[in-house]
Amino acid sequence: MKNRPYIIIFATITIDGRLASKDKFSQLSCPSDKRRQHILRSEVDAILVGAETVRVDNPKLTVKYAKGKNPIRVIISKSLNLNLDSNLFNVPPPTIIYTSRSNLKEPEKKKVIDAINTRGVEIRYLDELLMCNIMTDIYLNKGVKKIMVEGGGTTIWNLIKESCYDEIRVTISPRIFGNGISFANGEGFMGIDAPKLKLIDAKLCECGEEVHLIYKK
Repeated sequence: MKNRPYIIIFATITIDGRLASKDKFSQLSCPSDKRRQHILRSEVDAILVGAETVRVDNPKLTVKYAKGKNPIRVIISKSLNLNLDSNLFNVPPPTIIYTSRSNLKEPEKKKVIDAINTRGVEIRYLDELLMCNIMTDIYLNKGVKKIMVEGGGTTIWNLIKESCYDEIRVTISPRIFGNGISFANGEGFMGIDAPKLKLIDAKLCECGEEVHLIYKK
């Protein structure tokens, strides 16, 4: 039995596999895709994003276009370089930040940690900030059984690199950026080592211009 949640990576990407353009534009979803995203949010216990997604997009990660509960919001931030006026610091719903335990030894981080704590946001410290370690901790200590990952590209890459995921759901938007942030934005696999997933479902979006795909490991 896995000591981690069921992990679903969800993203809307361009035809050439980009989450965002070179100028960080990432508004790709049609209204139907937004509803699909928010329905999934209402079905999971937590949503996870990387710190760069918080800095660039300032998401709320709440349920707006569907009925249901708001999940726990989870941020990964090695440096704790976060704007405390970001939407995710408005609680409830609860927000958890995962960071390196080494930050506790750095005096300049103490004020940042204190400021975050005063916002009612929980910080959890790990010796190694690996995706599998984060997922195990949130499963064992926070009771998260199903989690949705919404980005960004580096976070998604790290999950895939560690093989720490179960499902990938992607919507293909009819745009081509040619440059920008890739869906899995990392050093990449050698071709023979690249994971091959099983296609579970493919359907034309209600808008008639996007395609939604579901893969499992």
